[in-house]
Amino acid sequence: MNEPIIVFKSRLPKLTANEEKVLKLLVEAAELIVPIYKEQENREHKGANFYPADATKAEIEKAAKSDPAIFSPYTVVERHGNKFKATPYHVKFADFLKPVADKLLKAAEITENKDFSNCLKVQAKALLEGSYDEATICWMSMKPYILDINIGPVERYDDKLFFVKTAYQAWVGVIDKENTQRLNQYKEVILSARRKVAMASEKFDYYDKVQARIDNVVVFTGHIARTKFVGVNLPNNPKLMEKYGSEITLFKEMHKKRFEEALLPVFNKMFAADFKKQFSVEDFERGSLYLTALHELAHSYLRYRDSEKRLQDLFPVIDELAASVMGIKVCGSLLLKDIVTTKQLESIMLAFITRAYNFVLNESNKPERGQYVTGSAILLNFLLDNGAIKTANGISWPNFMKMFVSFDELVTILARILARGKYSDAAALVKKYGSFKNLRSFN
Repeated sequence: MNEPIIVFKSRLPKLTANEEKVLKLLVEAAELIVPIYKEQENREHKGANFYPADATKAEIEKAAKSDPAIFSPYTVVERHGNKFKATPYHVKFADFLKPVADKLLKAAEITENKDFSNCLKVQAKALLEGSYDEATICWMSMKPYILDINIGPVERYDDKLFFVKTAYQAWVGVIDKENTQRLNQYKEVILSARRKVAMASEKFDYYDKVQARIDNVVVFTGHIARTKFVGVNLPNNPKLMEKYGSEITLFKEMHKKRFEEALLPVFNKMFAADFKKQFSVEDFERGSLYLTALHELAHSYLRYRDSEKRLQDLFPVIDELAASVMGIKVCGSLLLKDIVTTKQLESIMLAFITRAYNFVLNESNKPERGQYVTGSAILLNFLLDNGAIKTANGISWPNFMKMFVSFDELVTILARILARGKYSDAAALVKKYGSFKNLRSFN
């Protein structure tokens, strides 16, 4: 298996000598995450290496009733005879984490930005002591800085048993000021147009505390090097998000890489020649970037207090699909304010279904992104049922008007499941629309 690290050849803005020294240390710290993630990663088991490979789901659930640490996001569960023991990450991986913390502390010593220095120290402490919330609060309370780092156990997608355990990852980036300004223009319009919720108590409002930035990414390591996310919206803890807000980060180089290597080839393969002439490569690439931005912004519309607990391992399927569909729905606000054109909206929708085709066509090659594969199948089958996509011999002709109406219908279904649906509701949707049977012909 290839190493979980991607180093990008980014064209960075001019940095001071001090910033360059700090950046070098941050990259070195990120690189040290690789061996930790390799200890966690295991594609042969739904629970990766978070739980004993021979343990059943029922066994783990039973053990968690007497020991809540079993279901902590930050413990490794191991079998000791007939019992299970949960060991905190910062204890289990102590030998790996000490050098990482040392790099962060060294960067904290030399940086000329006092707030950044303080947060690096808090982050180093979090890695060594498990005080992850303290680090999150520090970063969320800090004003944007030219340098950016996220490091530690964050995403839960590798835990396909319970969607509980977090995997180690790191990225380091440098802000792209011009594109960040454009993203924040989108943010202000999208979030000011937020919908009213019938049962507001189920949902929490943190719209005025959302930050957004686009980074020239320098390095991905660990989990994010596997998933190759183009954008993220953190933190994942609903309580912290409600109190301190969230930060959306888009990765410019990762977007370009995915567009050229994945989306553009699928676009050229899947659509009729006469249809493709309507969109230039530039139209399509811009639509792809806007899709990611809208997806992350739309997550802010879809945060419900107990949806993860109710939907369990199906939560990421419903949540990620809902964010993309909602992103396109609220794009209508940008259209009304003449911030985007009809052609740009069509390019965004085209990027969405092309991305769905990409996941479906390559499902066996993307085990780490199963939630997106299943969500893509739901999307495509839903659009086919509604006549929003017509196909013949593996070639597609989208109807954008029907597609936009279908998105409005689908997001209503998904939002209802997130708001108060049961696990059985999510499972029923997956059963009805998540089949690959009608999509095999596209190969």
